[in-house]
Amino acid sequence: MTFTVEALPSGDEYDYIIVGAGSAGCVIASRLTEDPKVSVLLIESGGSERNWKFRIPGGQSFVKDWGRYAWLYRTESDPSRNDRTETWRRGRILGGSSSINGVIYAIGLPRDFDLWAEMGASGWSWRDVEPFFRRAERCPGLQGRGQSGPVHVEILRSPHRSTEDLIASANAVGIQAVKDINLANSDAIGIAQTNQLSGLRQDSATAYLRPAWRRRNLRILTHARVARVIFDQGQASGLQLSVHDKHFAVKARREIVLSAGAIGSPHLLMLSGIGPAQQLQAHGIAVVADSLSVGSNLHDHPELYIEYEVKDRTYSSAMQWHQLALSGLQFALARRGQATSCASHILAYARSRPEEQAPDLLLFSGPWGYLEDNFTFQSRVNTYSLSPSLCHPRSRGRIALRSPDPREAPVIDPNLLGDHDDVIRLMRGVRLVDRIAQTRPFSDRVMRRLSPDFDLSDDSSLEAYIRENASICYHACGTCRMGDDPSSVVDSRLRVRGVGHLTVADASVIPLVTSGNLHAPTVMIGERAAELLREPGRFTPIR
Repeated sequence: MTFTVEALPSGDEYDYIIVGAGSAGCVIASRLTEDPKVSVLLIESGGSERNWKFRIPGGQSFVKDWGRYAWLYRTESDPSRNDRTETWRRGRILGGSSSINGVIYAIGLPRDFDLWAEMGASGWSWRDVEPFFRRAERCPGLQGRGQSGPVHVEILRSPHRSTEDLIASANAVGIQAVKDINLANSDAIGIAQTNQLSGLRQDSATAYLRPAWRRRNLRILTHARVARVIFDQGQASGLQLSVHDKHFAVKARREIVLSAGAIGSPHLLMLSGIGPAQQLQAHGIAVVADSLSVGSNLHDHPELYIEYEVKDRTYSSAMQWHQLALSGLQFALARRGQATSCASHILAYARSRPEEQAPDLLLFSGPWGYLEDNFTFQSRVNTYSLSPSLCHPRSRGRIALRSPDPREAPVIDPNLLGDHDDVIRLMRGVRLVDRIAQTRPFSDRVMRRLSPDFDLSDDSSLEAYIRENASICYHACGTCRMGDDPSSVVDSRLRVRGVGHLTVADASVIPLVTSGNLHAPTVMIGERAAELLREPGRFTPIR
């Protein structure tokens, strides 16, 4: 159940307190409360609305009041992209960003996790993490995958009629077509998989919280803002928070877990005195632990939309009344059609050039053009986009304090294309997807390239286009990096260095972004965190 302000007296004590009911926080709360002997408080800054616009995957196009469901973080201007600014949308609702994302379930490549281990995150290799992916999954009809977990995964129900031809064309240029893209271990292309059950979104709240809803040892507090972590002689002992301007303190007997995401978790650490000492002191915050890496290592998958006019009808005209009526009818009668669409109809891993040792490009596609703010859905041109991105970008940004006031959003410096190598690889990615588009059978559907509208052999024009048009994928991570080295924010067991009884478990701990979307890896982190939290000797402070 969800508790009101009156139901949470100041001084309440719980074994575990979790901040953030997103992709990882819901997992941890559910798994910990399987033990009836422990009590858990789960705190969410947003509400518990079960809005149909989020339950139906295609319904998100109709959301106008985003501020009700998401943090709308405004970034600083990005010199690497002609000083552009962006709004980064992060979930502020039960389920977190899993309730508002593109509904794609992508594990990435096994090599991604082996790189984590090589970078110092011991115990996080593919061999270590695969069991936690399988524990989470329920993938009927997909051999070699989990079959009994709470997270329902299915292959996209209604891929656009061009999708199979696109896969065939990619296969013709050397990207192997596979049935299950989440079993790929190298170059591969396949139909995207989604977090859906009977055509409805399966966010973390639905998968994990709903089965735990009536457990007496789970309490959920919504519309709450956490101000800071309280420490007692270097041990995290509680939280200061507010609900509707009423202030409270709650205590944790065992552990406080931050699952507020790649922006929220480092921000809360810094507000609580854990971060670069000089920055904290400049804002008048007492230093609890001087941790230089808090907020650094911010990165995301840079993405482009390479648009083509095609002969087949696409979703570009989705907002026309007859298209809406047809989509609604298909969904109501068969749970199919564009209302069940996820944010990409394919997922692919490819090499930007043959001499690359492993895939370095991540490819998306869909029957639409540039999606931000739904501009494409007002078009009458049948647009199909191919979107190259980078598996492991080198560019790094940062999260920093703007103010000691927890109501003030942090500074976000994206620096999305700060490393010129990322631009070079994206240039190769643009040329690769254009080569695919010019290869049969997909080329038979293409009438012309809409953008970029110049010769792609022109390096200077292509670089300018990329810097002007590249945007984030909403896959921010890395700002509380885990590792065995003393400069990491958390150790490989997710314990915050320099203090005790404080854990971070969300996408912020990822040392290097995976080759795919982040919801599935973040669920895995939640599963692993729940097990780590129950380990004997958990509560030894880490320096």
